Amino acid sequence: MRILQSKKSKYYAAALAHFEDVKNCYQRARLDGQWDALVAEVRQAHQRKVGFMPGFERLVAGQEPSKEPSFLERARNRWLPRGS
Repeated sequence: MRILQSKKSKYYAAALAHFEDVKNCYQRARLDGQWDALVAEVRQAHQRKVGFMPGFERLVAGQEPSKEPSFLERARNRWLPRGS
């Protein structure tokens, strides 16, 4: 949660990895209700974080997080000089 509260989008991939671990822990401990409460809290508090929420929703749905390059990776690929 600290990553999301700090509003540093470059760390959203790490936040998703942590949430994936948390989800697995809750499921192994059979604490599905508490996981659902955490999901609701994240949705309510961070709904405007468009760089984070699509990956979070995929995680909640049980899908693998997207392998799409981050904005930073796309910008680097576009603007860094290419070898000639």
